[in-house]
Amino acid sequence: MKIVLFALNSSFVHTNLAIRCLKDFIDKNSIKKHDVLLVEKNHKDKFDEILHSLHECNADLYGFSCYIFNIDEIIQIAKSLKKLLPNSKIVFGGPEVSYDADELMKINPFIDNVICNEAEQSFLDFVNNDDNKKIVVSQPFSKFENQDFLYDNEFKISGNIAYYESCRGCPYNCSYCLSSTTKGIRSKTSQKTLDDLYEFEKFGSKIKIIKFVDRTFNFDINRSKTILKGLTEDKYSKIYHMEMRPELFDDEMFEILARFPKDKLQLEIGIQSTNKKTLEAIDRPSDINKAISNMKRIRISNNIKIHCDLIAGLPFDNINTIRQSYNDVFFACDELQLGFLKMLKGSKIRKQADKFNYIYNDKAPYEVLSNDCISYEMMFKLKRIAALTQRFKNSMHFKKSCEYIVSFNISPFDYFYGFNEYIGEHISHLSQHEAFRKFFEYSSFNIKNSVSVDEWDKFIKILCEEYKQCLNKNAPEYFC
Repeated sequence: MKIVLFALNSSFVHTNLAIRCLKDFIDKNSIKKHDVLLVEKNHKDKFDEILHSLHECNADLYGFSCYIFNIDEIIQIAKSLKKLLPNSKIVFGGPEVSYDADELMKINPFIDNVICNEAEQSFLDFVNNDDNKKIVVSQPFSKFENQDFLYDNEFKISGNIAYYESCRGCPYNCSYCLSSTTKGIRSKTSQKTLDDLYEFEKFGSKIKIIKFVDRTFNFDINRSKTILKGLTEDKYSKIYHMEMRPELFDDEMFEILARFPKDKLQLEIGIQSTNKKTLEAIDRPSDINKAISNMKRIRISNNIKIHCDLIAGLPFDNINTIRQSYNDVFFACDELQLGFLKMLKGSKIRKQADKFNYIYNDKAPYEVLSNDCISYEMMFKLKRIAALTQRFKNSMHFKKSCEYIVSFNISPFDYFYGFNEYIGEHISHLSQHEAFRKFFEYSSFNIKNSVSVDEWDKFIKILCEEYKQCLNKNAPEYFC
């Protein structure tokens, strides 16, 4: 059987791990001969180009990897492909189709089958069996711990990011996350993980960043420390990005982290909220004070980039508690992402929608519009503030000047709240020069009279340096 496994990635720099898992397991375990091809495209590719690339494969079966960010496009592509190749099977899988398969197939009758949950073993059984169920509900993949390295150096990788999975499941039960629906956690040994990571060295400079998809890399303290010790060795030359809970760090962990060369390690930290009532409501217990304290301790070392996530729209979070969360973490991280709650199918919080009076978009990604603690108007303003945060705090072009001048304001949140009102339009509409100008003007209006001459002069010097680095020309005279 000729099988095409298709992924529509959000960007050309990304790769899809799921289709590689399926291909690897079929190639090495199938008792029948199957020709499995991987096809990866991204959102910027034209519809006709994507459809043609699939059509020319003329496969017996097409498997589509479905997520909230691509489901609408996947449906249109698959629907057209079925019209062109009516005898080919169309099979959907992935988190976005694992919780409403009956309804999905009712609305989209061109879909022949849906595979729910982890699919390695069930998909292999599916392609080897002529009498298949329309909907296959998989069990957790029992052989994950011994999974082989999934990347083939001969297969073209369009970007420089590769995803790696060292564990499945999560020890936590956050109500907004699909990982909470699967109990237990399975992990590869520290040595197996290090051996796999070393395989990426064979790709040379084609792959620069390895992103762990593990929900909480340091759930097992000793295992995580062993892996991190290994990655400090020179033979591991990539940039490693992983999600951690900093409240679990001990002194030995800090000692290990201090060994990393600058920018070799990136930590993603999901604080989500610092409101205790909110954390209790979403089943996410956390020692927030310790977490933020440890984030600041790491940041002072200046060798590891810290990316911090907050989520707006969680239960019991109003504008005041979101403001507090934003201020609590602003100076504890290099990048701050203010995201917005998505009511994922299968999640506990979606089932609680009536309890908190949630109004959310019916189409993927099911983003929250309002709830009983925060209005739509305020959510809209928070989106503007999130965009400003991305453009100024997170950007290398404003990083130093932004953190410096914001430190003189009442609070970081208040600075950006006022900045949004001052600009009056979405920041994406502004060129880089206009962004610098607005930033300078608002800071002049809001901060200049409350700082010393020397402090203001220092800000202007930093701003002019960043302007020149960004635009390759001297800053306008009015900056001075």
